[in-house]
Amino acid sequence: MLPEHLSSFKELVSTKIGINLTEIQLMQFSLYGDLLVEWNEKMNLTSIIDPEEIMVKHFLDSLTLTQWVQGNMVADIGTGAGFPGIPLKIIFPDKFFSLVDSLAKRLDFLQEVILKLGLEQVEPIHARAEDFGSDTQYRGQYDTVVSRAVARLPVLLEYAIPALRVGGVFLAAKGSQAEEEVKESSKALGILGAQIKDVKMFNLGQSAEYRSIIIIEKMKETPRQYPRKAGTPAKKPL
Repeated sequence: MLPEHLSSFKELVSTKIGINLTEIQLMQFSLYGDLLVEWNEKMNLTSIIDPEEIMVKHFLDSLTLTQWVQGNMVADIGTGAGFPGIPLKIIFPDKFFSLVDSLAKRLDFLQEVILKLGLEQVEPIHARAEDFGSDTQYRGQYDTVVSRAVARLPVLLEYAIPALRVGGVFLAAKGSQAEEEVKESSKALGILGAQIKDVKMFNLGQSAEYRSIIIIEKMKETPRQYPRKAGTPAKKPL
């Protein structure tokens, strides 16, 4: 019999996201939650340590992106403790995921998660977002880029759009400020060669934050000078 927090999580994913988790996937989420709490005692990964809150505020929240993930190559920029990349990887075991973060200690945690959960075709990458988007190994290689709680949209666009191939989508997980951030982003979208396709709103229940997903499509190649050198997008947003 499933622990109560896992049973309620399974039901929430089914009702809110429309996905019926397998026993293997449920065990992977359970183990991920345990590792998050264990490693959080050694380093600051999350302020959320209650198992039920982890399931809703980190895992369920990450899974709101699932229906717009396209193609086989996915990058999570500023992945932190693995959100939304690891929950999405659990749902899409056959897709290749790059998990990008600038802090080496967080990548040590992600390596442990990948190993313990038995995940394949997933690569932690130690890099600043600007350097990742400029690197010819990664630039223009991804069908989907995702990001959660990293920066305001004009800055985030400069991090994410260069990594996409033309026709690829960037899924920006946002809160209640989404419409405001969209209004700030028209210049960046024009310069980088992208356009907003839709903004989706989610209510994941009383214990979760309000969630918006901004869906952005790359329409043409991003000019070579973007992203600018590390630190510049945050200091001088487009």
